[in-house]
Amino acid sequence: MVATLTGIFGIEHLQLAEDVVQEALARALQTWPFYGVPKNPAAWLMQTARNRALDVVRRQKNFREKETEIVRVMEHDVVAPDEMIFSEEEIADDRLRMMFVCCHPAIPADAQSAPRKLPAHF
Repeated sequence: MVATLTGIFGIEHLQLAEDVVQEALARALQTWPFYGVPKNPAAWLMQTARNRALDVVRRQKNFREKETEIVRVMEHDVVAPDEMIFSEEEIADDRLRMMFVCCHPAIPADAQSAPRKLPAHF
């Protein structure tokens, strides 16, 4: 499988081929006990590994195409740690200010979330 995938994706992706074959084997160990062994296990493993490799290659290509834009945005939109996004004069209520700060576009999307549980005194 590694040789076939290396032939498809090129020798520069040897490590990727090895990784996706291992992932396909691990996925088989997870899914086959529940859904049964497919009629053609070798084809299932090969297709699973190939699909995963395609996903990785596409993601890398997409990142390379957007890399300069990502760097530009990150360098331009960086907020200094001591620089407040919203001042106390703009939004006097601490909780409301925190809610707005949690949604500010300068904060990475995965960090833009407020605590799910409100404090007991709220």
